[in-house]
Amino acid sequence: MYYIKDAKIRRMTEYDGAPCAEVGVLPGGAGDPALLVYIVEDQREEGYEIVRILTNDADTATDWYDNNMHDAFKDVTVSAFTGSTIMTPEDERSKFQRELLIFGDLKRQLEAHFRNF
Repeated sequence: MYYIKDAKIRRMTEYDGAPCAEVGVLPGGAGDPALLVYIVEDQREEGYEIVRILTNDADTATDWYDNNMHDAFKDVTVSAFTGSTIMTPEDERSKFQRELLIFGDLKRQLEAHFRNF
């Protein structure tokens, strides 16, 4: 399971033509990578859905320009949640999404960003 230390909206963009928030997530677990999580509005459950997850292995000392020219970003949308003896991968993904949306005031910030996009 992935533990969240910090989460902030980096920018608004589009995903398959829909408004999308790019959220930077810092790990709480040692050795876990930073993530870029892409969230769109959704009418189910909590009003938002994670549609894409990238690991962000960029080193700010060398990748200060924040692009993928050195393969710093890897798409792990399908492989990010592997499951365990007590949770399926789908359950892990749902738990991560719930925990991300209740982290700090992220959900309120998402509402404001989507309203103004």
